[in-house]
Amino acid sequence: MQFSFIFAFLLIAGLVQALPTKRASGGLWGITYTGRTSDGTCHSPEQVSEFVKRFKDNGIQNIRTYSQECDQLPNILKAIEKNGGGMKVLAAIWLDGNNDQEEIANLEKNLKGVNKDLIAGIAVGNEAVHAGLMDASGVASKIKEVKKKFSGFKVGSVDTPDGYQSDMVDASDVIYVNIHPFFGGVSADEAVKNLREQLSRFKGKAGDKEVVIGEVGWPTEGESNGSAKPGTEGLSKLVKALSGSGLQYYFFESHDSKWKNGGAYGIEPHWGLLDSQGKSKIPEFQ
Repeated sequence: MQFSFIFAFLLIAGLVQALPTKRASGGLWGITYTGRTSDGTCHSPEQVSEFVKRFKDNGIQNIRTYSQECDQLPNILKAIEKNGGGMKVLAAIWLDGNNDQEEIANLEKNLKGVNKDLIAGIAVGNEAVHAGLMDASGVASKIKEVKKKFSGFKVGSVDTPDGYQSDMVDASDVIYVNIHPFFGGVSADEAVKNLREQLSRFKGKAGDKEVVIGEVGWPTEGESNGSAKPGTEGLSKLVKALSGSGLQYYFFESHDSKWKNGGAYGIEPHWGLLDSQGKSKIPEFQ
């Protein structure tokens, strides 16, 4: 009798240890993902699947993309199904005034026959006005074109609070706005407070449209901007603060992009939760 009890106890303990651990609630709401390695080459389908699994294991349920390059959208969708579902993708079209129609055609091909429950919406452009790639009326025109072609999906653009103009807002079903407290010159301790303040001001421009934060993050290398200092300590603080914030946002970004130019403050390649070799920079994301 005693032997049977001990055997049963050991068997149950072994089964418990073998079960996958479920991440506690409060992980990041979403993450941005670009399907490129540190040297700019495309991720393979297997690499995409590894990233998607890692996101899911860390409690992330929403993935934002930027374009149709590298077959990343179909690869992500296959990876989500392979890893048990429960995630959504923000599909995207990159706008620069050069290859826009090719992007739209590729999106049409990649969305054909997909499970619509896996698609959160379609983002048309990323900071195209802010970066001077297109004017607001041009972006609004593309939003309308995409809405007409892809009925049944929420469609909107992505820009900074200053980049958004009224015709872009009017054309969008949902507004994706990139807000980076780092550029506000505040410390990581004040980042979410600053984020909420900027978001509140922007919602006045957005009217009654749904607003989702398209990017928010913290760089780990580069020059300081006032009280905003790059580093893993700041990254860790922001991740922890956002995880319990109740906000809807895509954290920028999944991994470092060494192929990018340094940009302002030399920070552009260094926003990843993972370094260019795939190693986590902070304990909050593994």
